[in-house]
Amino acid sequence: MIVRPTSAVRRRAAALLALVLGLSAGALGCKSPGAPADAGVAGLSPVPAPAGLIAEAYLPTPDATWAKARALLGGPAALLPGSAGALAASLLGLPIAVASEIDGNVPLLGAAVESPDLPRPRAALGIHVKDGGRLIDQLTRGEGARFRAKPDAATSIALLEPLQGASPVALGVLGNYLLVAESPSDLTTLGPYVARTMPQAQVPKEDLAIEIPRPAIDGPVLRAARSAWDKARGPDGAPAATAVPLAPMIEGGLAVLGDLERARLTLVLDESAHLRVSGTPKAGGGPASKASTELAVGDVRPLLDLPADALAGILVRDRAASRAENVPKLVDALAGLIEGGLPPAERERLGAAIRAASDARGDWFAGGLRFDGRGPTAFVRAAVGDRAKLEAAIQDLLGAAELPPIKAALQREGIRASTGKAELPQLEGEVRRVRFEQTAAASRPGGAGASPAAPARKGAPAPPARKGAPAAPAPAAIELLYQIRDDGLFASVGNDPGAGLRSAVAAVQGESLGDVPAMKAALAPLGADIAFALVVEPLRLVASRLGQPGAGDPAPVVIAAGAAPAGAGAPAAIWARADIAAAAIRELARLGGAF
Repeated sequence: MIVRPTSAVRRRAAALLALVLGLSAGALGCKSPGAPADAGVAGLSPVPAPAGLIAEAYLPTPDATWAKARALLGGPAALLPGSAGALAASLLGLPIAVASEIDGNVPLLGAAVESPDLPRPRAALGIHVKDGGRLIDQLTRGEGARFRAKPDAATSIALLEPLQGASPVALGVLGNYLLVAESPSDLTTLGPYVARTMPQAQVPKEDLAIEIPRPAIDGPVLRAARSAWDKARGPDGAPAATAVPLAPMIEGGLAVLGDLERARLTLVLDESAHLRVSGTPKAGGGPASKASTELAVGDVRPLLDLPADALAGILVRDRAASRAENVPKLVDALAGLIEGGLPPAERERLGAAIRAASDARGDWFAGGLRFDGRGPTAFVRAAVGDRAKLEAAIQDLLGAAELPPIKAALQREGIRASTGKAELPQLEGEVRRVRFEQTAAASRPGGAGASPAAPARKGAPAPPARKGAPAAPAPAAIELLYQIRDDGLFASVGNDPGAGLRSAVAAVQGESLGDVPAMKAALAPLGADIAFALVVEPLRLVASRLGQPGAGDPAPVVIAAGAAPAGAGAPAAIWARADIAAAAIRELARLGGAF
């Protein structure tokens, strides 16, 4: 069955296909001088790369990859075209007979360029056909002809112009490649390189392989990353309250990204989708080079030691030196949340407390989230380097809430903070409580009963109210319980922090996430050079939020990052990966209305 999208859908889909494959890629693999040229371009020698080339992409076996994608998507995907050729013909608005001319066993190629004169990068695709001349005849001759062929003298591309109306994309044929781009100028700029030079490259083994060269990293990739972070920070440059703890990590990540010489991305499809990205640092000892050798890495054990009922878990590793470098950034971020900032003396006291806690804790922390019938509870376990020093540092941090500027800010928000001991009979050792509760009145707009929030930034829009939806009552108080032991700092906050703290402590010696088969299998391949790992059970998490704890199929999604120093002939690398279970992909497609 062939799905016939509207012309508008075809236009958007074809353009998006060209841009996404092009913009995500770069000069791939190493060129193989002895590789035979494609039969359709015999006599057409390779041409130099076009000016501003930022991307190349290879889809080595379109038919096989599309079959895997349909199997992963399942259900409604059965209604989609059964071959890559039929899919391409449908998206491009070509006669269905053309589908048999498209060779789904030969790589689909893509390239993109960026120019300062253009508002965004431009891309082109090359789809291999069995006989370029026969394809032109099918499209331009006979009663069903839809195009006329107009040769471009400079490039030898046969530009296909529609006989009636307008085509959603620009099409052309060179040798045995059907070229696709947004405009004829894109075809003539990129088409010769795609059809004459790229077929000479060594074919990768993955379902999709992409390499991003430095011009792309310095250009659209870094701009997009910085733009996303700028939006998160808001109009005054200070990060949102929820982003404050992550601010130093994000800033460091942007510095590493800007110091990469090239990056490679691959996608492999089987019973899950496996996305891999690796970056090669520039020479010169910049942030990326330092990260590849100095980044704290290790295995996934602390994540597996979280409680077995965790539906999400995170592991972060860092060294004392990097934590020390990030202290001023964290102080700046916190000070940015205080109206008028912090005076020098208060900044110094806050910085000293954060610095002492940073020095006293160990090189990793792991956190998780659980749901029961009453709501969510989060828990954390962190390594401890110096127990006595950490206990004192945390007391100093909590005492910072009494600093006049911070206390005034809390009062404006209608929040009172208090600390003390907690009674938790089932847990040996001293447990401490930190309590945040609403006061009877608040000086900020909304008055008493308004939910606690970060101070509004100047110029920031107010959050929209949901029409007809009653305002959800904010909890009158939030408690955080923590305990410092020789085997770690344990803490819990949320609906039932007592149960969360007990389960986090007990999981180290009892039933843990490592005993859950689906989670163990998803995390086992991560290896021993992990700096960051995140695992989520999205289907079970959604079911829990809908009031059905324990429901939902196991479908872990794993995101991780790390670094590997140079060795055994391999260059140093910064890497990241994402592994998404098939059930999660199908649910995402269903919720997104993809079909």
